[in-house]
Amino acid sequence: MKKLFVFFFLGSLFFVVLLLGDSCQKPPLPCDAPNPTAYVFTKPTRFPDMSIPANNPLTEEGIELGHYLFFDSTLSFNQSISCGSCHRPEFGFADSGKVVSLNAKGLPTKRNTPALLNSGYQNKFFYDGRKTTLEGAIDDAITDEMFINWESTIAYLSKSSFYQPKFKAAFGCDSAVSKTNILAAMGQFIRTIISTGHSALDEKLIVPNNPSLLSTSEYNGYQIFTSARGDCFHCHFTSPLTSDNLFHNSGLEDTDTTFFGFRDLGRGGFTKDSIDNGKFKTPTLRNITMTGPYMHDGSIATLMDVINFYSDSVKWSPTLDPKMIHAGNIRLSLTTTEKSDLLAFMQTMADRDISVDPRFFNPFHKK
Repeated sequence: MKKLFVFFFLGSLFFVVLLLGDSCQKPPLPCDAPNPTAYVFTKPTRFPDMSIPANNPLTEEGIELGHYLFFDSTLSFNQSISCGSCHRPEFGFADSGKVVSLNAKGLPTKRNTPALLNSGYQNKFFYDGRKTTLEGAIDDAITDEMFINWESTIAYLSKSSFYQPKFKAAFGCDSAVSKTNILAAMGQFIRTIISTGHSALDEKLIVPNNPSLLSTSEYNGYQIFTSARGDCFHCHFTSPLTSDNLFHNSGLEDTDTTFFGFRDLGRGGFTKDSIDNGKFKTPTLRNITMTGPYMHDGSIATLMDVINFYSDSVKWSPTLDPKMIHAGNIRLSLTTTEKSDLLAFMQTMADRDISVDPRFFNPFHKK
């Protein structure tokens, strides 16, 4: 009887081992933890510190990955456009002189393409400020304009022998290819698109803080820009970033006496508050000579046309910014010489070094 019990016990134990199978084996070794190289961020003199998310620090590997993803048309549903198709370095990271861009379906976008320069310093994105993080703005753009299919894109990137090591180097191998990491990498790359500090504005005015280094015409334009005569500085000259990152109705449309007659409600379309109707975010003036046409709808062709508009064609509406009213008048009526001088000063904001920097070229076109 005892022998029979021992035989039954051993047989049962063997059966249990068979049932457990691989679960009795040692678990596989975990992937190596990522060890990306911290990116050394160098900001131009007198620029503020950039607020970089703690959960998405800048790394060399993450930026490289984001660079490729930024220019990869396979992120669009039909592989027709990339982020870099509409944000081109040679045009100040705006589009190529287009009133509006075309989305992946070949249809016009709602608004003129904003420049990406110094986006890492912003806390609200798009002309209506509907996104409060850069990663959220990227998600919005590639969803609404490129019509990305996240499931198929993640599957493609996960199987790509080109992208696999890049994701692993940047984020490790545990679920390295994910929507979160795609957006994080692209956010890292875009945060590196900052002014070099080599514009005439920096070298003549901001760094030495010596307006006398400007030419006579530039200096006269500077005086107009920073005084009640032009009154540009309230929205554009609060820092080296040349934008207050706030929302204003600058008088592009006349809506008579109603709050709702705007073709584009702007900020109000997002907040649903009529007091915000017709207000749009102040754009940076850095490289402004390269990013035309201008305004949220691309309706003004040249920079001189913009100056003419603010001088002679501002329209009244209930939400018109009070700063647009000068001694009871909404027209500045600048002289021809004043307009020319103002243009000369605004041209000092051109920082063309960044437009020819190979770090921002399409990496798929490198020889």
